[in-house]
This record gives sequence, C-alpha cells and structure tokens, in this order.
Amino acid sequence: MKFRCEREVLNEAFNATSRAASNRGTNPTLSCLRLVLAGESLRVTGTDGDLTIDSSITVSNGKDGVVLVPGKLIADVVKSLPSGAVDFEVVEDKVEISAGRVNFNVPIGAGDDFPKWSGTVGEGAPMSAPEFAEALRQVVRAASTDDARGVYTGVYMTGIDGKLRMVATDSYRMAIRDIDASVIPDGKSVVVPARALSELLRLLDRQERVSMNITENDVTFEAGSTRLVTRLLTGSFADYQRLIPPNLPNTLTVAREPLTEAIRRVKLVARDPIGTPLRMQITGIAVTLRMITPDNGEATEQIDANHAGNDIEIRFNNEMLTQGLEACGTDDVTIQTSEPSKLAVIKGVGQPNFTYLLMPLKS
Repeated sequence: MKFRCEREVLNEAFNATSRAASNRGTNPTLSCLRLVLAGESLRVTGTDGDLTIDSSITVSNGKDGVVLVPGKLIADVVKSLPSGAVDFEVVEDKVEISAGRVNFNVPIGAGDDFPKWSGTVGEGAPMSAPEFAEALRQVVRAASTDDARGVYTGVYMTGIDGKLRMVATDSYRMAIRDIDASVIPDGKSVVVPARALSELLRLLDRQERVSMNITENDVTFEAGSTRLVTRLLTGSFADYQRLIPPNLPNTLTVAREPLTEAIRRVKLVARDPIGTPLRMQITGIAVTLRMITPDNGEATEQIDANHAGNDIEIRFNNEMLTQGLEACGTDDVTIQTSEPSKLAVIKGVGQPNFTYLLMPLKS
C-alpha cells in the first residue's frame, strides 16, 4: 500500500478513528487502525469491539492494499507533521511516513482478527447536526459514569409526537431534551451509550446534517464522510415521566451568568467543593448563596432575583447545579421547588424543550 494525502485531511481521519481504538492491552489488534485503500478512496477504521468509527478520505498516488497500524501512535505522528503533503508507504513489516524533511518508520500492527464493520451502510433518518449536537451537550452530562450502572450509562432515546426525546440520569439529576426530528417511530425507544455520543459530538463540528440508522443491536450515525456505530445498551430505563413533579409552587427567576459566577466564588472556601453543600436561601427579591466549611470558614453572596411562592432554603451539589445552569444556555433561568428535600426543576426562560431535574442534598 502507498498513497499521498494532505496532512490536515489525514490528521482529521486518524484522530477521529483512533478515539474508538482500544487502549487496553488484552487484544493488540483492537489498538490498531485498519486502513483499506481502493483506487483514490482510503477507508480508516478504529474499534474497541463496542464502538466503531469509520472515515473515508480521498488520496492520490495510490497503490491498493490493506494494513493495520498502531492507532494512537500513527495519530500522534500525523498530528506532529508539518502542513503539506504526507507520503505513506508500507514496506515489508513497517510503515514509512514522510512529510518534507520529517520521516518516521513505524511497525505495522499484527493480527488478522480485526472486527468486521457491524453498522449499517446507506441512508438513515436525517436531522440537523447543530441542533442534535446542542441537545447532546445538554443531555449527555447527566448520564452515569459508573460502568456498574448499566443502562444508566446511556441516553434513552424515544419518539414522541413526531419528535426525538433524549433522557439521561445518574439518579441524582436528570436531563430531558426534545428536538424536531422524526428519526424514531413514536413509542419506540433505544438506549445509546453516553461515551459513544460524546465521541459523536466531536464529529459533528462543522456538519449540517447527521443521519441515524437503528438495527436490533446497533445504531449507526453518519455525518459527512465519517460513520460511528455503537452497540445499544439493554435493560429497563427509569419511568422518567413519573419522576417529573407537576405544578411546583415556588418559582425563582434569576440571571444565569451572575448565578453561576456567584457559585464559583463561594465554593472557593470548600476543600471538597463537590461534597460540600451549597445552601440557597430564596426570598421574594433575592437569593443568598452560602457555603460553610470547618477549615476555610464561610462564604456568602446575594444576587437579585424574582421569586413567586414561599421562602425556602435548599441545598444542592454545586457542581451538578452549575452543569444544569450551563446546559440551559439562556440569559435567565427558572428554578422551581416545593420542599427542601424534593426534586427541583430547572429550565431556561424561553426554552421549553429542555428540562433539568436535580435532587437536593439532605440537610
């Protein structure tokens, strides 16, 4: 195999696909990228067995062939090269890579058990890539990062009233987002690993459209010349609709940025800022933030706000609260409450399609 390609094009393909390659040493083949050259089309594939990313690019001066190359190493090598043309050639048991006056000789990967492509090929259900990417940024952060939580390490996707609804929860908070995309039939649902969606988010930059194609065990996303396929998670997801509290009596309306900045300031006194409760005392015209620690003292800040309902003091995990506020993305937000020990509902003003639920900390 041999070919020539511009460094920027090659770097984008290798960087994207190498993120799916396994970093575990149990199967060296899965730490490799598979390169297949046919004519002027180079197909680069990385996989860990559960997540696969595949990118096709156009090259020149080619000689057809198939080879495995060490994924992370090759990606780092290409990233380090100067701009311009890169020559790539397989010579016996190594890959020669050169750009200008820079030359690398890298051993090829071993093994003939590289997994076959398991995703779909062809037209899937299309949707807006920018809108889908925004929804992923809002929802994926709420999924559990504990592998033992199974289905809760994923994002529940379902069709409802001709729209796509995405839900994620780690049992302490929940994010729900609807987008105008009829990609899953009403009443049908799947759970997609959050890790795969985080990688997909990286691929959606500068894309206008993304398609989604679901099979019994996998889902394939295609954006531009790159495809991502991941296994679906199995198991029963929470009855999320039952958890949404109706008609909460207290509504705080506050400017989002001043509130997040105040949270960042008061948590400076906490040696363990995540574990130390953030106390919010909410009254009719203001909200007072307070954090108290035995070692570093106390920090208090008051900001203007509008509050309808009963005065209340409620405690939150400040990191989860901040992430919910950031996910809203609007100038103003509402925080609806009922009692200090019950779920709070956070929404962006003028943004009805996103809801963030947060469980308060115990007093």
